[in-house]
Amino acid sequence: MASDDATGPVAIPAGSLIEPPMAMALNVHSSPGVYALLLGAGISIASGVKTGWGVVQDIVGKVAAVRDPDSPDARAESMADPEKWWEANTNEPLGYSALLAAAAPKPASRQAMLAEYFEPEEGQDDSKGPTAAHRAIAQLVKRGSIRVILTTNFDRLTERAPQEVGISPQVVSRPEQIKGMKPLAHSQVTVIKLHGDYADLEQRNTVDELETYPDELQELLERVLDEYGLIVCGWSADWDRALVRAVEGTRSRRYPLFWSQYGRFSDAARALTAQHDAVVIDGRSADELFTDLVRRVEALDRLTTTPITRDVAVVQLKRALPDPLRRIELFDLVDQAVTQIADRSTPED
Repeated sequence: MASDDATGPVAIPAGSLIEPPMAMALNVHSSPGVYALLLGAGISIASGVKTGWGVVQDIVGKVAAVRDPDSPDARAESMADPEKWWEANTNEPLGYSALLAAAAPKPASRQAMLAEYFEPEEGQDDSKGPTAAHRAIAQLVKRGSIRVILTTNFDRLTERAPQEVGISPQVVSRPEQIKGMKPLAHSQVTVIKLHGDYADLEQRNTVDELETYPDELQELLERVLDEYGLIVCGWSADWDRALVRAVEGTRSRRYPLFWSQYGRFSDAARALTAQHDAVVIDGRSADELFTDLVRRVEALDRLTTTPITRDVAVVQLKRALPDPLRRIELFDLVDQAVTQIADRSTPED
């Protein structure tokens, strides 16, 4: 086994003994903070949130329905090929920003129109919420395993999940935010929304909008791809031409690339994984991938955690009990003690 440098993670090839999910867990555990995530629409499917393109299709369908209210097929026909329908009826190319500006010209109306796609319905707080994958990622962030997340999604599920465990992520969704952001190494976690946020008009969604990135965003993206290992999940590489070119253009992979594929493997994805000798994890949903990763990493924790003495535990307990900011430390202390007792109490076969 070899590594790129003395301090880098060891790239463990997939084989009959060490399967790809095992290799990924070993690398993530041995190198906290070294791996970034690249998350696509596939990670949010279980939440019921539409993809950005799904939002475009639906809004175009609504425009077609109100334009021709007497035609029961107007909505379905327009949604079959939104770009063709839009250009035929407006003489302009379909763009996400232009579509929203035309359908909902004021910020308040735009927010109301988009809310139904991305926010829970009234009285249904469990709808459109973080998935098991999002919550598992939040646990990886909490333990320091993941510090950078690239996402093509407009939704806020990637930000909401860490907030549920007391972590406030640094979110970058517009190029002008990059100049003033905290350095990646100094932030507990940074979420970089490559295509923007649903509440802004600066989203990138259609093929033309995804052709290039603003210079500031392109520079930040190239830096992440160069300096971090990468775990890809839920991204097809079908439409995001600028992102595909950025991954293609990475000069060298300092650390391994793990690519989780569920369903059809696009030609672009095949080319990228071949170019970078990626370890492909096939046939796992996002929920399965990340919950399994957390389970394996925690198993490795149990091998390396040194039991503390009773006197040290008492001192830590006294220090943590009166301080509400140390609730996590208190939980971990009690959890470790209970686990040790349970392990000693379990009868051997």
